[in-house]
Amino acid sequence: MKKKTRSRSVNSNVLFGPPPILAGEDETAYDELIGRVYAAIKPVDVIDEMLIADAVASEWEFLRWSRLKLSLIQACAAEGLKEFLNSELDYDLYRERFVQDLTEILQDNLPEDDAEDRPQKLARDCAMNETGAVDSVNEILSSIDLHMDRVLNNARDNRAEELVKEYARRESGALALINDLLAKAGMTIDALIVRHLQEQLQWVERVDRLTTVAETRRNDSLREIDRRRSALGEKMRRSMQEIEQRELTLIETTTGNGKDAA
Repeated sequence: MKKKTRSRSVNSNVLFGPPPILAGEDETAYDELIGRVYAAIKPVDVIDEMLIADAVASEWEFLRWSRLKLSLIQACAAEGLKEFLNSELDYDLYRERFVQDLTEILQDNLPEDDAEDRPQKLARDCAMNETGAVDSVNEILSSIDLHMDRVLNNARDNRAEELVKEYARRESGALALINDLLAKAGMTIDALIVRHLQEQLQWVERVDRLTTVAETRRNDSLREIDRRRSALGEKMRRSMQEIEQRELTLIETTTGNGKDAA
């Protein structure tokens, strides 16, 4: 059985502390990131390792802030889309949800000796606007201080929320329906985002600044590694030149002595 390998980040924990991973973040992804950076840079001493640890931590923070910015925009899109659907959904598009919600209410408030299927049948007949069913449902709702309009509004709101989640998962039915509703209203997802993003712009700007700080710190660490490598290379070149010069001097001296002796 092949032994599982782990990156240098595990060994580095002793020197630099645990990785800066928040609850819910992918520890495996962080371990892969620092492992690939170690493989690319091949640190020669602890100073390189310190710079790598800082560069990777800054990169991880940069990615975190980038995800947060995306989440803010996605939240604005979801909020805007739900508000749009609440105003644009025709009754036919949330009638089944109304039947489900109303059935649950009736199941809790009809006499226990009623037929098992009566709540759903009564809810479905009410949804089809059959007079007798509507009167019976209104009487039951009135007894629990609930109005039909509230049930309808809740059903529309619940269906709109379901469609938003389906749209986010890129489900074909929701995509087709919402894109059609947007087109008919002369609206776009971008327009909905802008409308709701205005209230969040200050947070987006703050996240952008924090993202830039993390990116700058990461770049500084990488430049310092390059600078140290250049200095190390120059030092090695000077050392080699000094060795070569000593060897050449020794050869010249030996050769000269040999000629004198001849």
